[in-house]
Amino acid sequence: MNIVPEHVTGISHPMVREIYLKKDFGNGALKHEDVLVIETMPPEPGEDPDHESFDSYLIDILADLDDLKMQAQSKVGHFDRVDIRSH
Repeated sequence: MNIVPEHVTGISHPMVREIYLKKDFGNGALKHEDVLVIETMPPEPGEDPDHESFDSYLIDILADLDDLKMQAQSKVGHFDRVDIRSH
């Protein structure tokens, strides 16, 4: 079993920095979950990440989430959940 994250290539989105698939063993459990991780682009220099513009930034990603998930499934197969990480 490979525990090194698998980078998903060929998917682009203006607000996504990187997408990869990782295994999450949570609390030392023997069973794992396959997690699709979507990392967002960092805020522009001088942009306040707590400002309303950051909320609209995340809303845009959520609006496109179904499409991103379908594209990722066609590349890597099944995954159990999606995590979105912002910088």
